[in-house]
Amino acid sequence: GRGLSIRTLFEQIPNVLTRLCPCMLMSPISAAQYLKAENDLFDIVIFDEASQLPTCKAVGVLARGKNAVIVGDPNQMPPTSFFAGNTVDEDNLDIDDCLALGMPETHLLWHYRSRHESLIAFSNQEFYENSMFTFPSVNDRERRVSLVKTDGFFDRGKGRVNETEAKTIVAEIRR
Repeated sequence: GRGLSIRTLFEQIPNVLTRLCPCMLMSPISAAQYLKAENDLFDIVIFDEASQLPTCKAVGVLARGKNAVIVGDPNQMPPTSFFAGNTVDEDNLDIDDCLALGMPETHLLWHYRSRHESLIAFSNQEFYENSMFTFPSVNDRERRVSLVKTDGFFDRGKGRVNETEAKTIVAEIRR
């Protein structure tokens, strides 16, 4: 429709829309922009990479479905708040909202995406208790990742740095 916004068009054809597009791929912001806030718009909402978005930004899209599958990893780095200002709640960084609610969970048993096995093997050992099967790479004897321990600490004050860790990284780069 000429002159119609996507949201208005979608609102005018709710039954046709879900028949034409029974499966839609949208970001949470797009869902908020283009889809009416109805809690039964979709049979299921699949939210991938959920660990990369704060829960408060995901609730709107999750509310548009009858059911949800939330895919994320609490062992990954939390989403950056670089552009949001200095409002990180450091005391609760380790809390995953889905796990805190006691939602059912399952884990990957294998990993295939890394070009070199040692890139995932390190995480598998350090964070996942060697629970995943990984696949050898062509030059598997050559490790690409290693752990270098430091005695540093993160200064939560004004500086907000780990100076010892930074110096260790520079030394490794020089080496």
